[in-house]
Amino acid sequence: MSILDETGFELFLIEDEGIDSKSKAVASRMSRARAVEKEFDMSLDSIVQSEVTMYNTLVGINRKMANGSGAYSNALRKYYIFKNNCVFPKLDHFERDNRHLI
Repeated sequence: MSILDETGFELFLIEDEGIDSKSKAVASRMSRARAVEKEFDMSLDSIVQSEVTMYNTLVGINRKMANGSGAYSNALRKYYIFKNNCVFPKLDHFERDNRHLI
């Protein structure tokens, strides 16, 4: 499984003003994004299409992956912004506002 729009996502990250040390940080986020796909056997495109799937994947990342620094969830959240042009809410906010979905 691979990121369907890998080139577009890489360009999005390069243009992100919040990312310092561009080449290293971009390569790191790309690597972590691929690791999320591998761990969950789903493309990032599939994950970010559904808020519930996005939520469940973020929760799964915290349970299954070494996400102490938030690097894996950050890569997925960046991809969500790239595809949906908006920020996915913090998990506790999503839980509060979407109890009927989860």
